[in-house]
Amino acid sequence: MPDSNPEDRQKVALVTGGDQGIGRGVAEALAEDGWRVHVTYRTPEKGRRAVERLGEERVHEADLVDGAAAARAVEAVIEREGRLDAVVHAVGPYATGPLSETGPETFDAMLRGNLFTAIHVVTAARAHLRAASGAYLFFGCAGLERWRAREVTTAYIAAKAALLVTVRGLALEEAPHGVRANMISPGFVPHEGAAPDTVSTELHERIPIGRAAEMREVTSAARWLLSDDASHVVGQNVEVAGGWML
Repeated sequence: MPDSNPEDRQKVALVTGGDQGIGRGVAEALAEDGWRVHVTYRTPEKGRRAVERLGEERVHEADLVDGAAAARAVEAVIEREGRLDAVVHAVGPYATGPLSETGPETFDAMLRGNLFTAIHVVTAARAHLRAASGAYLFFGCAGLERWRAREVTTAYIAAKAALLVTVRGLALEEAPHGVRANMISPGFVPHEGAAPDTVSTELHERIPIGRAAEMREVTSAARWLLSDDASHVVGQNVEVAGGWML
């Protein structure tokens, strides 16, 4: 008999921060591939734009610094779809400035926004991804594993480094359940809303490959890491950075 509901064969993804930037790029790429994509947002204007693309039932307001908000977003996906195959965590504030001018409150904000949001989403999604033998994908930044000093982004890099350690711990713990966790670490990816200090043409010319990344280059890596073709890739940090910070 023919399948009465073809949607039952479609995988479901939750892309946190899927209303803007790289998160939006990944959400749109997965939707093109036939995934049923849900996104979270915090800014009403960007939320409205996400609704226009995906439909109101797949767009969820959530400040993921709040663990309860993360749980509500995940449960909304489960209520609508009955399953969850992938979590793409693309939430994470950015801060720049000399270390001497960076107070504890900035470090706190970077950790809450980049690390704690991820922990909250994982806590909410863990059982569902185990049931689906699914995959997590997180975003770091170029050079994390080389521990180089940073002149103006110390607090941000510290938070992303903590996220990488957490992702690898998650990967080790979840692999026996058939769940994969990986990270993509971009360099410079120009997009609407990018931080002003990351879109300098002069800066991009210093990248070894001679240019910034295109969004498609990042989303192609995301598509692969979430696909069955990467079913044996666990706990990896894939740099899409053109050689920046080597």
